[in-house]
Amino acid sequence: MGLFNRDKKTNAVQINEVNQNYAGWSPYIWFHKKGDKPLGNVYLQAIMNVIWKGLSNVTFEDTGKETITVNAINDFVESNTTLLVNQYLRLGFICVFYDKDRNYRIPQDPEIRYDKFSRVINAHAVVIYSPQYQTERTSLFRIALPLIADINKMSGAEDYLTETLGCFGILSGQDIPINPAGKEQLLSQMTEKYGIADGKYKFMLANHDIKYTPIEPDIKNLEFREKIKDHYKVLANLFGVPLPLLFDDASTYNNVKEARIFFYNNTIRYYAEVLLKVAKHLITASNDFIPQSAVTYRLANLPELETTLSAACEERTALLDYLLKLKTAGLDVEKELSQLYMESRDLLKRV
Repeated sequence: MGLFNRDKKTNAVQINEVNQNYAGWSPYIWFHKKGDKPLGNVYLQAIMNVIWKGLSNVTFEDTGKETITVNAINDFVESNTTLLVNQYLRLGFICVFYDKDRNYRIPQDPEIRYDKFSRVINAHAVVIYSPQYQTERTSLFRIALPLIADINKMSGAEDYLTETLGCFGILSGQDIPINPAGKEQLLSQMTEKYGIADGKYKFMLANHDIKYTPIEPDIKNLEFREKIKDHYKVLANLFGVPLPLLFDDASTYNNVKEARIFFYNNTIRYYAEVLLKVAKHLITASNDFIPQSAVTYRLANLPELETTLSAACEERTALLDYLLKLKTAGLDVEKELSQLYMESRDLLKRV
């Protein structure tokens, strides 16, 4: 071997982690019924893609003197943000295992143990439950399943009607099988092999006359596309993604800007606060006597929010001037000044 050991093989540098529960498909894709089209899964992934991009702007950092413990926790939470939120949405809670050597990891599902109340009872674990899990022992993903299943069903029905031109009817004649097994086989072949799509038969050959009695359903009033879009809107609202961030056909610049501000100030900040609670309790679990306030987060690279925060600081500055004038006039405003300071401390750091 050479002087610098060039032939030695090492693992890649893992900037972030991959899902240990991966089983061959995305956790949001499941086996759908024959005839359905998994469009709902794609719609959900479009919503999740907005959330994942939003979470990429969340940075965790220490608030004072750097310590090994706080740095390790910040690195873990930041590199696993997507997986932690994915666990929160999929299972209804976040669960992190830890040990005394500052090793933190997301457990695989079979490792998690529950009591009779469905609470996680593993030792050396920090757990935070979602409101859905606290109240109904469910998760946002499970709540969304009926919506996604309906979208898949309607999308599959629309595809079927497109391929068959909505043709329904009754076939009768000497060549039509009488026994149930023969009828079932004929129907299966007609569904799979006949139609207007490429690779399908456009007509049927028979030795005798076959009578066709058409049945004309009111396909137009089924309004599959409108119903699918309505389901998609409900799905987006359920996951906290404003519609202008998904539907850009009728969105103005101001609508998108306001939607981004709402999205980051509500949805993304909510998940960031959840992750911050996990980080703080990991600090407590370390037994290093580090205050929970040693870790915080900030939202970076967001001009819209920076403008909003600057305006908020201007308002508080005006209030401060007003309170100081009242104090000079002899009024007791110490309580109000203290409250203003507590409200503004974190805000000033983020501007």
